[in-house]
Amino acid sequence: MPADPIETSTPLAEISQGPGAFELFLDKNQKGIVVFAIVLALAAVGIVVYRGIETSRQETAGAALTKASDLAAYKAVVDGNADTKGAGSAMVLLADSQWTAGQQDDAIGTLRKFLESYPGHPAVPTAKASMGSKLMSQGKSGDAAKIFEDLTSDPDAKFLAPYALIALGDMARAAGDLDKARESYEKVSNYPESNFAETATKRLAILKSKAPVEIDAPPTPPPAPSAPANGAQTLPGGLDLAPVEDTPPSSEFDTQPIIPPSAPPTPPSPAPH
Repeated sequence: MPADPIETSTPLAEISQGPGAFELFLDKNQKGIVVFAIVLALAAVGIVVYRGIETSRQETAGAALTKASDLAAYKAVVDGNADTKGAGSAMVLLADSQWTAGQQDDAIGTLRKFLESYPGHPAVPTAKASMGSKLMSQGKSGDAAKIFEDLTSDPDAKFLAPYALIALGDMARAAGDLDKARESYEKVSNYPESNFAETATKRLAILKSKAPVEIDAPPTPPPAPSAPANGAQTLPGGLDLAPVEDTPPSSEFDTQPIIPPSAPPTPPSPAPH
């Protein structure tokens, strides 16, 4: 028989009973961890407070905007609620009020400032269209065309693309480029749901019609001869026929009254015999 294995007391492995590495880390960095936790908690509270304050600012600006109705009120919203969506919207409305008041350059400047300060504002496409139309009214077709072309390629401004195309067509027609004008008007058909589709159709009809031919005006007829002051009639050849006037009698005979003839005399009676 094989001999029984001899059991020994040698352990297979030793189990450490000391603190683990993680526990040692906690012991060494406990203070730092506590400080970090406090900072993290304060940051979370700060975010909540900031959001609350920001929400309050936005709501305040929105409330002020709903009450504004004139140039001075819109300007007050802009100055008192900087960096809020309400202030951005107020700038667009302020520009329209300035334009109506005759402050054209100030209106365009306000729109430029809005586009620079609020690039992500929902009213950016509307502000661009407004500025383009104002520049167009001032005769600055080059600057206006750039804005309208930008609107036609902006996916966020799809609802304004038909309007921009008509504006581009109008400027091309005014410049005598009928082919470019026709191309712009025809592109509006890509937006059949737009209210500007009918406008584009009318523009095309006018564009295809020929201008009327100008002719010389007929000569002015000579004035009709005026009647003589004394009432005379003009005969052919320029002779005047004077009217017959009632004249008083010119002779004594004419002044004698007309006596009717008396009865014939009675013949004498025959003499008696």
